[in-house]
Amino acid sequence: MAKPAGSGLDTALDTARAAVEKATAKLGEKPGAVQYEIFLNRSSSTKIESKDQKVESFTRSEDVGLSIRVKRQNRVGFSFTTSLADDAIIRAADSAFQVAEVMPEEPDVDLGGFDAKLPTLENRFDDAGLAVAVEEKIALAKRLEKLCREADPRVKSLRSAAFSENEGEYLLASHEGAVLRHRGTMFSASLACKAEENGDAQMGYEYVFSPFLSKLDLEFCAKGGAQSATELLGATKPRSMKCPAVIRNDVVSELVEFIAGSFAGDEIEKGKSLLQGKHGEKVFADFIQILDDGLRPGGLATRPFDAEGTASRTTKVVENGVFKSMLLDRKYAKRFKLAPTGNSSRGVKAPPSISTTNFYLEPGTRSLADLVRDVGNGILITNLMGVHTANSVTGNFSVGASGILIENGKLAKPVKGFAVAGNVLGLFRDAKALGSDLRFFGTVGAPSLLIPELAVSGD
Repeated sequence: MAKPAGSGLDTALDTARAAVEKATAKLGEKPGAVQYEIFLNRSSSTKIESKDQKVESFTRSEDVGLSIRVKRQNRVGFSFTTSLADDAIIRAADSAFQVAEVMPEEPDVDLGGFDAKLPTLENRFDDAGLAVAVEEKIALAKRLEKLCREADPRVKSLRSAAFSENEGEYLLASHEGAVLRHRGTMFSASLACKAEENGDAQMGYEYVFSPFLSKLDLEFCAKGGAQSATELLGATKPRSMKCPAVIRNDVVSELVEFIAGSFAGDEIEKGKSLLQGKHGEKVFADFIQILDDGLRPGGLATRPFDAEGTASRTTKVVENGVFKSMLLDRKYAKRFKLAPTGNSSRGVKAPPSISTTNFYLEPGTRSLADLVRDVGNGILITNLMGVHTANSVTGNFSVGASGILIENGKLAKPVKGFAVAGNVLGLFRDAKALGSDLRFFGTVGAPSLLIPELAVSGD
């Protein structure tokens, strides 16, 4: 990819290389005895919030940073700076060597050796979107607010209707002379609204994103926010029962996000994974497929390479219910004697670590309405409050919930103020069907899920 004009990152890279080489020579090391990598990032963002058709806030920010990792005598040092001034970069290089002096040996860590062949991705940089006048972007935030009010007369107020744009570029360079580069844009819209009816009031939220401004679906965001706010109006507390349930895709995505870290090689080695000792075993229902896809078109975490220069790829972590693959960076790939999966991630202020990319549960073929009809009499779960509080070792949970009762295969009346309990892995193990309504909520995606029984603790 051609160098973006005027980014300033290439000049900073040259300064960092020279600083590391000078520090290496000062230590009396022979050329090649020290490995290093340099990571540089520049990003800018704009956020516009509308309230009552007036600009509530307008913020712009820009961040830059550089980090350096060095490996000398099997010891790895890390340092960073949020300034690209020459003296700041030189201090960061010297600090990385100083840190390495006191760190324990890490023979499993190797720097450089970037993959020579990287995937070709769709263009993810929207020059045309960035060039749209600020006045038009303000109009988008106001339009989102207007559309939400028009979507349902019960929407009485909006806490905020926001439009955001983000532009970013990063470089990864090694002691071998290789330089990898990626840049992209992301546009998003979000809202928080309040609906009122018969003395009851409920809040609703929605969020959409796209690498391209022209593909940002404000209508979907507005309607989704209004639906979120109105669906629980008039809700009552249900009776206690055990019944079949449909868990809606937004809630399933929270459950998928909860288990995502359990696939990471470092969590498995440390004994902190729900999937400890289950590699190669059938853990979920036969039809469950879970993927980590760093190449997914339009994905929030799509990228050509990871934080260590490993080519991005699509990894099926669960296939036909079987735990097939861990997520690995180069360090843990070496420890497990497997190939890295391209799941190293980083920011400027911390060394790389294992992280998911676009992580999702593959959809089925049945619509949400089909799943509701299959339930007969039961409940649609639209919110679980505090999924992150589930036990990270056992997967057990007991949380507050809200939803809509299902009667004779149709959505009946909203309910709230009850609790549900179970086991996160058990939900996916005992599942009976998946919906076709796959949707990504940030970097995690899921369809709706039908389970045969859920314990509801109400009146």
